[in-house]
Amino acid sequence: MTSAVLVDIRDEVTCPVCLELLMEPMSLDCGHSFCQGCITGNSKQAELNHEKKSTCPVCRTSYQPGHLRPNRHLASIVERLREAVLDPEKQLKVNLCDYHGEKLQLFCKEDGMVICWLCERSQEHRGHHTFLVEEAAQEYQEMFQESLKRLKKEQEEADKLTDVVRKKKAYWQSQVEPERHRIQKQFNQLRSILDKEEQRELKKLEEEERKGLTIIEEAEDELVQQSQALRELISDLELRCQGSAMELLQNVNDVTQRSESWTLNKPKDLPTKLRSSFRAPDLKKMLRVFRELTNAQSFWVDVTLNPQTANLNLLLSRNLRQVRFVGDKLPGPSYLREHYDCSVLGFQNFSSGKHYWEVDVTNKTDWVLGVCSNSLVPESSFYPYTNNQNVFTGYQPQSGYWVIGLKHNHEYRAYEDSSTSLLLLITVPPRRVGVFLDYEAGIVSFYNVTNHGLPIYTFSKYYFPTPLCPYFNPCNCVVPMTLRYPCS
Repeated sequence: MTSAVLVDIRDEVTCPVCLELLMEPMSLDCGHSFCQGCITGNSKQAELNHEKKSTCPVCRTSYQPGHLRPNRHLASIVERLREAVLDPEKQLKVNLCDYHGEKLQLFCKEDGMVICWLCERSQEHRGHHTFLVEEAAQEYQEMFQESLKRLKKEQEEADKLTDVVRKKKAYWQSQVEPERHRIQKQFNQLRSILDKEEQRELKKLEEEERKGLTIIEEAEDELVQQSQALRELISDLELRCQGSAMELLQNVNDVTQRSESWTLNKPKDLPTKLRSSFRAPDLKKMLRVFRELTNAQSFWVDVTLNPQTANLNLLLSRNLRQVRFVGDKLPGPSYLREHYDCSVLGFQNFSSGKHYWEVDVTNKTDWVLGVCSNSLVPESSFYPYTNNQNVFTGYQPQSGYWVIGLKHNHEYRAYEDSSTSLLLLITVPPRRVGVFLDYEAGIVSFYNVTNHGLPIYTFSKYYFPTPLCPYFNPCNCVVPMTLRYPCS
């Protein structure tokens, strides 16, 4: 654009009042245009001078101030002229080669660059396929239009999938909340005996909720990121297609590769339903168990250990409520040394009535406890064994023992049969064991206090010929056995 042409155009878009380029041009009925501020000031001046009509500053034709019309076409010309005046070399700089200063009019297909005729002959582009910019722009314009169609469809699908995922997220959470309230409502009915069970179930549900939400939120985040990348790519292509050929072809290889290689990663395996629905335990059974344990605990007696019945392999606490094994490994066959010479009796003797006490066996791998005849002396109770005798002969009611025990950290046994011991199935390992003696009824019962007082085993309908006393055997395990205080 030459200087003479610029001068002519400038004159056409100069305000006759302020002699500057028009600002927000307004046109009168006579056809003359002025800056909005200038013509408004002209009208106000006429009012101040008590003139009946406002007149055009150029031709003096009268006009109504309310009939002024914005001239957008003229405003656009003024804006273009301002750009040319402020940076007259801008367009020229864009169309010239940075290396040779020659006009950029060729397109190198291999490098995806707009070049000049000297670049074409240089070593860098020698042998490459070159085309006129206009021809190459037409080809890429068509290619990008096709890419835009495909990518916009991908964007629509991504938006739909994002909406589906968010609905699934809300639905997932709507499942969790009612389930949480249902669990809490049922546990509130038996809070005193179901608190631990409730917390365990809620923890499982929360873990499942967390895992489910993690999967859904990761899918949502992935779709949001893909949508953002798609929007940026689409915006880039739209700007290139709407701009000049130069803007379309600059660094075209990168955007071509991104648009052609784009594929929407769809979320897979989104959770829709909880894997398992909570089922309340048998409340009637638990109430019955709880009442049975509560009834037994009403006969709680303060049992302590009798140090006169303890062997030197055992160490008793000062308050005589704890015993643990401190000796060397016992000699002899393993089936004998498991319990040999490791027991201690309680101070109390029971010859009538009902009695209850609890023993803490947390972390022990071996133990035996219950009641035995007070006529027995622990140091000699296993002496009758020989290599031909069964190891369980000593621990049986006929020998004066009503006991249960743990062997090898997982075998819970009741010693009742004279030929073998009964293997017990215990789902929740007891850390606290309750012992209940009903002397007149001939009953010795054991309760898993850890599992809401569920019965472990019961010796029933026995005749006790002598008074009984509590029996404790920490075995070869150095972890202590501890008598709990009543109602602790």
